[in-house]
Amino acid sequence: MKILVVGKNNIMKWPFKVVKGFSALGHQTDLFVFNQKRFTYCVMRLFGKKKRLNWLVRKFQKQLENFKPDLIVYVSFGFIPVEFYRVSKRLNIRQVGWAADKFYDTQKEKAELLDALFCSDTGYIECAKDFKCPAYYLPLCADLDTFKNEHLPKILPPFFAGVANPLRTKYFTACKEKCLLYGKGWDKKLMPWHEIHNHKIPLERMQHLINQSIAPINICFSPNIINGLNFRVFEVSACGGLIVINKESSDLSLCYEIGKEAVTYSDEQDFNLLVSDIAKNPEKYEKIAKAGYERTIKEHSYTSRLQQMLDYIEKI
Repeated sequence: MKILVVGKNNIMKWPFKVVKGFSALGHQTDLFVFNQKRFTYCVMRLFGKKKRLNWLVRKFQKQLENFKPDLIVYVSFGFIPVEFYRVSKRLNIRQVGWAADKFYDTQKEKAELLDALFCSDTGYIECAKDFKCPAYYLPLCADLDTFKNEHLPKILPPFFAGVANPLRTKYFTACKEKCLLYGKGWDKKLMPWHEIHNHKIPLERMQHLINQSIAPINICFSPNIINGLNFRVFEVSACGGLIVINKESSDLSLCYEIGKEAVTYSDEQDFNLLVSDIAKNPEKYEKIAKAGYERTIKEHSYTSRLQQMLDYIEKI
């Protein structure tokens, strides 16, 4: 099958990973990234949004005519202008979207130009209940080429990477076990018992720390999330790390067996007790981390996730 992936060039590089996943499944793939930082694109920005959009739509239509895809997959479908969907609909090309952000009625026209909408959050399916196109649950996944289990000794304390915010600060202030924190905005004076590095870390370094930490911590909270999981859940597990996540992410039980493949906490006091127990009894949680890793490798890679998508499409 010839598949064109359309998306934004963001920090997660999600469209690029989707292309790689389809290629690994043996499909002929192409990519259209509509916010590339190339010279022509930057020059077109000087002419205003409308002219730049018209130029991009023409460029997109030309790529469709040259590549002649059997299927278009719009990644982060809500961020892509509706004009793209209209073009491919006029050309009678099957098209689907994959949503990883909350969307509203303003996205209705886009959704109804699709043959199917795949949602990384079960809560998004409820948002799409009045749309004419079918909506399916398709959670995020891990890039197994980037996030790997290096089978290193777990010699580092509980680890977290991310910018400080009030919720994260509340949890780590309550946590009396020493943790390793990376990211901007953390107050060393407020929690001097933690080892704090107020800067970002490269992806390669982060996955190396995940491999060595007894508990790579995930605080899955975002205004875009209703019930779903973020990328980090799957990426931590792909590195062989223990999934430690807050209970707000109710989709967790659809992807992992809680207590056997992942552990959860409900508030800051519960968080403190859990992290302390992991630090004092790491061998108790090694079996859980191993079971989560095995399930991730089997079910939550890009190839397995995209094959799920294609199976749904075939049924449609």
